[in-house]
Amino acid sequence: WFPDAFRFVNVNLGGPYTSLVDQWITFERISNWQTKNTGLAKLNRPMELTTWINYGRYNKKRIKITPERVHQFAVNFWIWWSSLQPSWRAVGEDNRPLAAKEMKDDWKSLDHYGQNGWLSLVVCLRWWGEGLMRVQNETLRKEGIDDWLMAIEDMAIMLGGLISYK
Repeated sequence: WFPDAFRFVNVNLGGPYTSLVDQWITFERISNWQTKNTGLAKLNRPMELTTWINYGRYNKKRIKITPERVHQFAVNFWIWWSSLQPSWRAVGEDNRPLAAKEMKDDWKSLDHYGQNGWLSLVVCLRWWGEGLMRVQNETLRKEGIDDWLMAIEDMAIMLGGLISYK
């Protein structure tokens, strides 16, 4: 599964995205490239991801986030990402995780490797980033990119914590 997954997420969306992909590779390596029987929670998962998985992933069903949908995709992503957080991590009123003051030992909600784990999160970042590149309004594109980079940074912190825990 990994070679196909890597080819799919290995796109040029800038340094922070590439760094997160590298971190994801490390996570999959220390998980022995296996696939867990259970994936990340489906509750609040973006519908585009569900469609992509149901159609067999990769090139069988091309998902393209249009400029008109990119903002709503971002909102949906944040809701899903927030719902995946460990119980020790608080979520703000804006449906976004608050900065983790300290990391604890319960990582079950995020400890999902293989094709049903962190790959799904990275794929969403790919679509979101590509969708932002199509936004014509410069102000909206910049705001969207800032939000996307914030998601990447937050995910990198949590993935780093998960890797350290493992």
